[in-house]
Amino acid sequence: MNRRQFLHTALCSSLVYGFGGIPGISRDSFAAFEPVQEKLLVNLFLSGGPDIRHFIVPAYDSNPDSVGNKYWKHRWRAHNLSEDPATWQQRWETDFYPITVGGENWNSGLANIAPDNRNNGVTFGIWRHAGWLIDMFRAGNVAMVCNVAGGRDRAHDLSSLKMHQGNLLSGINDADRSGWGGRLARSANGNSIAITNSPLPFTFGPVGTPGNYNPDAIDNQFLVSVQNSREMGLNEANLDDDQLYRPQHRMARALKNYYQGLRQEEIGNTYEKFRDHEQKVRFFGELIRDRLSDLPEPDLIRLLRTTQDENNQDILINGQIANPGGDGESRRILHSGYNFGSQIRNLYDVLAANDLLNVRTVSMEYGGWDSHGDQRQNEANPDINDPNVQRGIENGFKDIFGGQFGENPNDSNALHSGFSSLWASLNTVDRQKIVLTISGEFGRQIRDNGDAGTDHGVGNIMFIIGDEVNGGIYGELFQDAEVDKYDNLALRTPDIEGLTDLDPLFARVCDWVQPSSGTQVFPRTNGSYSGVTPIQEISGMFSNLMV
Repeated sequence: MNRRQFLHTALCSSLVYGFGGIPGISRDSFAAFEPVQEKLLVNLFLSGGPDIRHFIVPAYDSNPDSVGNKYWKHRWRAHNLSEDPATWQQRWETDFYPITVGGENWNSGLANIAPDNRNNGVTFGIWRHAGWLIDMFRAGNVAMVCNVAGGRDRAHDLSSLKMHQGNLLSGINDADRSGWGGRLARSANGNSIAITNSPLPFTFGPVGTPGNYNPDAIDNQFLVSVQNSREMGLNEANLDDDQLYRPQHRMARALKNYYQGLRQEEIGNTYEKFRDHEQKVRFFGELIRDRLSDLPEPDLIRLLRTTQDENNQDILINGQIANPGGDGESRRILHSGYNFGSQIRNLYDVLAANDLLNVRTVSMEYGGWDSHGDQRQNEANPDINDPNVQRGIENGFKDIFGGQFGENPNDSNALHSGFSSLWASLNTVDRQKIVLTISGEFGRQIRDNGDAGTDHGVGNIMFIIGDEVNGGIYGELFQDAEVDKYDNLALRTPDIEGLTDLDPLFARVCDWVQPSSGTQVFPRTNGSYSGVTPIQEISGMFSNLMV
């Protein structure tokens, strides 16, 4: 029996959800990055409802009847500008990378999927500090899916549950339904990995076997929680330390000896689960430690959390000290409270041990997007981590999408951020096995609320990113119907209209990870139950898709 079969039948990790007999296998783990063996999904959930329209904007237009004028007229507060249109134009020209669909900065290979080619000639901008995303988009690796309908009830908890479960029909009493990441992992005969502080419902698996499971019930025996990839398993006593002053070592030694003795005893079924749990966690933890113990964490990823190495020495990048100030703080992850730098490190390690973990889905989270006021707060602060500074949503976008990639004239010496540091630390072959999905529970409204923020909405842009994604624009960038909404003050909640169901979108992602799994993970893909017509052209969103 190989390692993958072992993990399939007797999963164990830092957080174990299933129990069963443990077979004997050889210790053939080794300290190296194992090539990614199977296609896998990494899902980043932006909790709080991100205002993507602050990040992907229409070009400024002096024509008062254009969407490019209405947008800035009703959004200048959220961008921390004045009511003078000259400041709107300056913000557009200075802070956004312009792309004209079919024209300037447009890769001829990018997809333009919209009714009646309505995107043709439309100019939009991506925030310039998102250098990695700009580069990935221009390379044809980012599908920007517009006007996707999220939760329509505007409640964070219920809308989040619907998105995690991939079921817009879920109600407040349906928390015991499985998540679409857990269902995809089961369909692929693999495991669902949570690298967040606690597992999200996205990772919860269904009851039953692949092809015949019940999505409305939860079985988490194939869920692995990796809160700290470098400290998985159980503590081991360090006999080289003075254990008189290291009580954790004494406890670790005592418990290990206790369970070793217990395994020689005949005990009742009531206690067998605890003995089995300890053995699997200890054994699997040793395998992971063997794999990662001598595998250095890439400097670019370590810099997301600290500018110093394990020996408290400054990390050098191209021969230069990464943080000349010498305070040891991160130089990129600005919202340290969300542990995004640690999640990127965990993701790198999970990929390095993908054969041991049999990973098919990975769950990440970044919060803080509920920007009802001052959503560009402290945007001019230095690009360092300061936990005493409350920052707006732009620094969240920089944490995720910023980096040295892309034509970025205003940020040519930018440091790597989350995904850019990961992408730079992986080789091309491994990257081709990974797809990223990035979304929140709902969007924001098309105009600001007077407090320099935006309120809950419905439609939003979602991102599908990967080397095998046929990138471009899917859906209509800026709907003509929005123009009249901006000035209609009687319309208290002017939403981005949701024109695309999430089911067919995410089902196509599932089909790429595991052929023909989409309709099993999302059984309602053949119908539109959110009241909108799904776009059909997403069938070509991936290269080399076998269904």
